[in-house]
Amino acid sequence: MNQEINILKKHLGEVEGISAFKAKQICSQISDANDFIGALQILDLNLKKIHNQISQRLNDTKLDDMQKRTIDANVSQLIQNCSFMQTALFDNVFKVYMGQKLFEFEIVNPLLVLEKSNYEGVLAYIEDKREEISTLLVDLATAITLDMDFSKALTQDTQRDFKNLFR
Repeated sequence: MNQEINILKKHLGEVEGISAFKAKQICSQISDANDFIGALQILDLNLKKIHNQISQRLNDTKLDDMQKRTIDANVSQLIQNCSFMQTALFDNVFKVYMGQKLFEFEIVNPLLVLEKSNYEGVLAYIEDKREEISTLLVDLATAITLDMDFSKALTQDTQRDFKNLFR
């Protein structure tokens, strides 16, 4: 039996077993990544709804003050009710490790932009955050799919090099 094992080791190399701790860590990372992705998807959907409401407020010249206040109230409700697993999503920071790479996303209440800007500033903030979410989801999917050290998979300027992907 030892001889067969030695032959296998010779051809396959040493096979490292996964300890219980390492298996738990992998399961935890998958669960955390799933929660992170779910929270980002819900945020993206709510940001889209908020964007549409504010765009309507800005672009519809026939709206009176009461209709504008109704839209403002709807936007506030969307922000207050946006949650994932009983956790408010706005005014929060989300972090997850995938392998050795930290993925992080921070979002504040978009209406706070009104303190320093106007509704166009709110729309710009929402568009930036939606783009950031999209990029994070792609980067996270890449890290999961390639199952490799993320820092080696992407360059600093986030351009992907797929030349050696199938070698």
